[in-house]
Amino acid sequence: MSGLISLFLEHMKPILYCESEYMAHRRLHGTDGIRGRIESFEGTDEGALIALVDNRVLSNRSMRIIGEATGLYLCETIGDSPLVLIGWDRRDGNAELVDALESGLLAAGCRSLKIGELPTPGLHYAILGASADAGMMVTASHNPATDSGVKLFDQNGYKSMPDTEDRISSLAWSLADGGIPTPQNGGITLEDIDGLELYKRMILQRLDSLENLFGIKLQELEPLQVIPSKGILLDSSGGATCNWLSNDLVRYGLPVIEVSRNSVPINQNGGAGGLSPTDSWTLSELLDETFGKQHDLLSALAMSEDNTWKEGQIIGAALDGDGDRCLLIEATSDGIKVVDGDRICDDILRAVTITDKRSWQVATSIESDLGLVSGLNRMKKNHQSITTAVGDRWLSAALSSNAERIFFDERIPAVIGSEDSGHLVLASPYSNKKDVWSLVGDGVGTMLAALLARGCLMQSVGPSAFQNGWKKRVSISPSERKKWDGENKLSDLAHSLSEEWCKCKLNRINIEGEQSLLLLTGELESRAISIAIRNSGTEAKTAISIRFAPGVELEGMELMKILLSALEPHLKPS
Repeated sequence: MSGLISLFLEHMKPILYCESEYMAHRRLHGTDGIRGRIESFEGTDEGALIALVDNRVLSNRSMRIIGEATGLYLCETIGDSPLVLIGWDRRDGNAELVDALESGLLAAGCRSLKIGELPTPGLHYAILGASADAGMMVTASHNPATDSGVKLFDQNGYKSMPDTEDRISSLAWSLADGGIPTPQNGGITLEDIDGLELYKRMILQRLDSLENLFGIKLQELEPLQVIPSKGILLDSSGGATCNWLSNDLVRYGLPVIEVSRNSVPINQNGGAGGLSPTDSWTLSELLDETFGKQHDLLSALAMSEDNTWKEGQIIGAALDGDGDRCLLIEATSDGIKVVDGDRICDDILRAVTITDKRSWQVATSIESDLGLVSGLNRMKKNHQSITTAVGDRWLSAALSSNAERIFFDERIPAVIGSEDSGHLVLASPYSNKKDVWSLVGDGVGTMLAALLARGCLMQSVGPSAFQNGWKKRVSISPSERKKWDGENKLSDLAHSLSEEWCKCKLNRINIEGEQSLLLLTGELESRAISIAIRNSGTEAKTAISIRFAPGVELEGMELMKILLSALEPHLKPS
């Protein structure tokens, strides 16, 4: 261990960082749109953008500039008067942010149309249904209600990619510092429409396509004991679905009880954002009187009158506040556990192996369980897999074979993307075009697909479930993200420490879309291992993810502690 000790002594020395290189880029966007704390700002336009980038302050002023820059981008790429739909989730500051965003779009010459408060996938469906040129969703997803942000979607309902965001950021800075004049093009405000009603209709349309795929109806799940006789508990994290989704699902044949409410801030003490993929609890832990106070779904399960669930039953589901991801809760022999996105993806693949003769294309992120893709040969199908950057936009991009990312098929296309956080990407039909499909991450669609897949597997014998590898993700929070770029001396230190501990060569892998990523891959005991360190694109934190394929017996937490002790002194704010 002498080499490891010398590296520890070396990492205590100060490491210099190139501040000017970091400041020169000044991207406004992160992994999934723009996010920041909702605060007022008094100062210049340039100061508003600096506050957003450096201090995560999202103000009406910065949102106006973002609207102008996005509008100018759309006009230069699409033409005069592009139609932009605007949706939002439930956050106290969103009304003013929406108005500021719209005023910027109008100044740039866009036509704007507000579609109301709805889940993020509802904007995707509305764009396709209205044949709009773009859509903008004012949300911070699973972030606390004190945050908000904005996501841009193109005419096919896909999230913006880095080249688009770089151009918008460049335009925003030029507007802010006076490099280009503030536009005065006078756009047009169109009459509002009810996007939520469009979303509800699309859920029914998607349910029909999923029932056809799996060969089972929603109302058959309870008799098959996929769920308890009293139904499942649903935690919508206080989002746009919490007042109606459970009632609609009951009418469709799925008994559901909503446990979240909109009398408290969105995402507070609940939802998918409050659960981790590897979480599990014993029944005694669940019934402890202090348990669950920090999570609505767990608290409701603890207080359930009937906690004699059958092992393997799905007893709960958690969406995040903007409704684009889902995690499930399953009963175990001695308690409950989280069913994460990787496990849901595996269930779906196992089920379609029974009902569908096609080979499927599978995309997983750099944080997915290595056991999922390393065990695809269980399916006896030629399923193909690809690894992507974190974020459902990268899953969609990897699964698409044409620039427009449109699929033409009489049945649901054989593609699926998965993140363990509960982001799943599946094909969704256009509401107004026959046999035309796009890809979307929709928490409700994920929940329905997961439950129907379980029902299919209850009726027929399918491939075995994948064997979990070991994985752990720990974040340094808060962190000074500018000090980590995946390439500097601090990254070299992490690489050296990892190789010393693993006693094998680790290769650096580049993944499109990950600008700060250090991804190390290699083999231990002839089985794959992966160490990834990256800045969060949505919060002030830097995450360390370690993954071992099934069969690796080493204790990964030892390596995690070594990396944390080496990196925290440099990344924690002084």
